[in-house]
Amino acid sequence: MFIFTAKLTRKKLAVGIGAAGALLIGLIVLMSSGGGAEASAATSPSPKGVKTAEDRVAYLTAHGWAANAESEECQEVVIPKAFDSAFEEYNALQKGQGFDLSKHKGRRIKRYIYLIENHPSGRSPVYASLLIHKNTVIGGDLQNPALDGFIQGFERNGRLSP
Repeated sequence: MFIFTAKLTRKKLAVGIGAAGALLIGLIVLMSSGGGAEASAATSPSPKGVKTAEDRVAYLTAHGWAANAESEECQEVVIPKAFDSAFEEYNALQKGQGFDLSKHKGRRIKRYIYLIENHPSGRSPVYASLLIHKNTVIGGDLQNPALDGFIQGFERNGRLSP
């Protein structure tokens, strides 16, 4: 058995508290500045400032999807003023990924559609839809349009819904 003793003076205590405080402040600064590449890769891409086709493809790429830029289609759609049960269910998917289409009822928006080339289901085709209003992604999904297809949010590990 070993016994270690030390005499703790006020000066040693002050130095120890100061060192611990400096270490804590350093950690806070490191975390608030992004914490390096690993921390920034774990955060979701910003839905704001999505103006060009490159921005839209980059948004999908940041979620881990390989979008075929040449397959882009654009449609103008109107978010219904009153949601039926199917649209409420779709909006629940949107809310699950941080969006809420009920804030945009009655608005004309753009829907950009891209062919996804790396969906882990192996199903083909899989399309990504980005719903955009004033250069901001307000919703979207990935889906396979087959009768037994699926719809899911943007996250690669998202749950597939038949």
